[in-house]
Amino acid sequence: MRKLMLLLFVGAIAAPVPGHAQVTLDMTRITCADYLAMPASQASTFSAWMSGWFNYKFGYVSVGMDDFARNIASVRQWCSTSPGATVMAALDRSIPQPAAGGQIKVDMSLITCKQYLSSDAERKNMIAAWMSGYFRASMTQPVFDFQRYANNRTAVSRYCKKRGGETLMSAIQKSAR
Repeated sequence: MRKLMLLLFVGAIAAPVPGHAQVTLDMTRITCADYLAMPASQASTFSAWMSGWFNYKFGYVSVGMDDFARNIASVRQWCSTSPGATVMAALDRSIPQPAAGGQIKVDMSLITCKQYLSSDAERKNMIAAWMSGYFRASMTQPVFDFQRYANNRTAVSRYCKKRGGETLMSAIQKSAR
């Protein structure tokens, strides 16, 4: 069952989903073994989504880029010793640490449409996945819906092309479903 879930996750992120198919992933069920088995690009999307989820839960909108990388390394290290544990349950039990000084912090609530659209593909994916986790947490829905994610990225990009100065969070609230 875990391998099937992982294959669905990997396949759905890498390939477009047909218009009528509904592929979702319950993020609360991803185990450490699943996470560690993900290819780098999928692990990056998953990590960014989880970051958005927990930032919302703790009331944060800023991401320290050094903290983000350090947190991913910490979760991966912990997961190597607890392969059967779910990642979300482990993160639920963790205590947020104060941000390290002297690092680049990105206030996700201030990213404009223009900044998002001019980002490279990797940064766009990180921002989109983070925002997905953040807004899903606001609705208490720990589900990654691949088709909705793809559709929303398209809708938000289309919306942002016309409104470069608007914040991305505002654009998502106005154009995403």
